Amino acid sequence: MTHHIIKEKSEIPLVGAIAFGIIDRGTNLLQIRPTSVCNQKCPFCSTNANNSKIHPNTYEVEKDYLIKWVRNVIKEKECNEIEANIDSVGEILCHPKIMEIINEIKELPEVTFLSLQTNGLTLTKEKIDKIKNSVDRINLSIHTLDKKQAKELAGSDIYDIEKIKEIAKYAVKQGIEVLLAPVWLPKINDEQIPKLIDFAKEIKAKIGIQKYEVYKYSRKMKGAKATNYWKFYDKLKKLEKEKEIKLILKKEDMNIKKIKRIQTTLDIGETLNAEIKLPGWLPNQMIAATKDRCITVNDCNEKEETFLKIKITDNKNNIYLAKKA
Repeated sequence: MTHHIIKEKSEIPLVGAIAFGIIDRGTNLLQIRPTSVCNQKCPFCSTNANNSKIHPNTYEVEKDYLIKWVRNVIKEKECNEIEANIDSVGEILCHPKIMEIINEIKELPEVTFLSLQTNGLTLTKEKIDKIKNSVDRINLSIHTLDKKQAKELAGSDIYDIEKIKEIAKYAVKQGIEVLLAPVWLPKINDEQIPKLIDFAKEIKAKIGIQKYEVYKYSRKMKGAKATNYWKFYDKLKKLEKEKEIKLILKKEDMNIKKIKRIQTTLDIGETLNAEIKLPGWLPNQMIAATKDRCITVNDCNEKEETFLKIKITDNKNNIYLAKKA
């Protein structure tokens, strides 16, 4: 893998890409992605993280440049109740300055709630102490309480579920809301889901069970069988009654509200010149920049710092795809 550090002098916009920067989906929640690097290799990973064949390039955004863009995006959204959700297509704790990023983002006056997504592998009590006054919720990826299976589902021999459990308990004691976020893998961890619910209740955490999905580039869990949404929610409804706990979470439960989006600067079908900046996240892709946005150009291997005529093919949520015109 080739690792790219994105600095202010690179003039690479931090809106437009899926693997790094900021994603605004038209709500008060902003997804902030400081890195695409991952320290696990989960066999069911939806992004296929930590796979050099699928993702030959990884990214890390310089702290001050990321904070600058977060500040500007919030200003454009004109909202004083922003939830900053620090997440990643990999693992946020792989960023060398993630503690500073968390604390500085929470210091922004418009950020009233800060959440982060982590697998917890490198989370320690010392790290929690450093960010406990900034973090409101930790969404913790934890898929089983079985020691052997935990290592298998993390794709890591150093994954210690007992340590993760202790970290979750400690975070709750420090006043941080913890939301366990297991992926239900049919025929793999069915028996573990009720146990995870019990553990969440025991430590006074929340739980949000995720449906196993298979995408074009995702890893396919051997032995798991993706189910439909009807069966998934039917199982959750039964577990809700059995365990007396809310499992089907909606946007309203997470205080997510629709608000003003930042401007879409590039229209579908628009043809224009853009500067090639970086190799893309997937093979045969390049990342270009124009009109203050990043654009992923498919079927492209042009040299960096050259200009290319492109045609925009997608701009949903200010995530831009294009092809050579």
